[in-house]
Amino acid sequence: MTTHGTNRRIPVSAAVIAALAGSLIMTSCGSSGHPAPSHSPTTAPAAVRGFDEAGVSTGTGDNFTPADWKIIRADGFTVFITDPIRWSSECAGNGCSRAVSGCTIDPSAVAQIQDAASAGLDIAVYTRNVNCLPAAITGLPPALREQLSFAVLDIEPGPGIPLTPTLIDRVTALGQTPVIYSYSAGWQAVMSGSTAFSSHPLMDGQTPGSGQPYPAPYPAGYPVLRPMPAPYGGWSGIAPIEQQQTNAAIHGSAGTISGRANAVDLDSVSASWLASLPHHS
Repeated sequence: MTTHGTNRRIPVSAAVIAALAGSLIMTSCGSSGHPAPSHSPTTAPAAVRGFDEAGVSTGTGDNFTPADWKIIRADGFTVFITDPIRWSSECAGNGCSRAVSGCTIDPSAVAQIQDAASAGLDIAVYTRNVNCLPAAITGLPPALREQLSFAVLDIEPGPGIPLTPTLIDRVTALGQTPVIYSYSAGWQAVMSGSTAFSSHPLMDGQTPGSGQPYPAPYPAGYPVLRPMPAPYGGWSGIAPIEQQQTNAAIHGSAGTISGRANAVDLDSVSASWLASLPHHS
């Protein structure tokens, strides 16, 4: 996924965050037929740690070992999102400028997903070429597919394939919860600002400070969900998933997974929304 920064940060109290998150989660999950359960602020955190990466499918790194996954889980990360399609089979050109229709599964990426699931993380898949998302789901072994928490349709100019109701239906027909990833400029460029999909959960990619060099520091209070800096596509308030930082190492009390090749995008994921999903780990 590509992240796009903004310097606009809006401080809010924990009570406001919880109230706004609950409102948005009910709107998003109600459309999929899986109503969000009620959660008291004292029984669940506002957000949990997650990260997304495409290092395996792009050939740039992130080849974590089973031992690494144990450290990642012990460091408090509970959600892993990756692209299991070979990059060269879904897009080509500088910045993924052209769509390619091969949609070939990368066995190494599947192994990463399996290792993450075995370590106890919730798992999800995404594709930059949204037409490849059904192949990303069906290309997983059946037992692993059943563990998917959600599936992400990446909407941005590279390769810039518009989202359609038919594609949403294909994902839901496979038993998966569709989540839309985008950012204000990307949604405008590809979808002309359409609000037709605002009932579906959003993974907001408007990352503050996205241009920081590796290793970028964790944002204050991570994981934390904040109001969207620039509403778009009918979404506003707090998205169920927010990219919080790019070019980050994974670290915590249990250890560090470092090295520029293993840089990841940090995500904050709504704990109550995640718990409401039918495939929640």
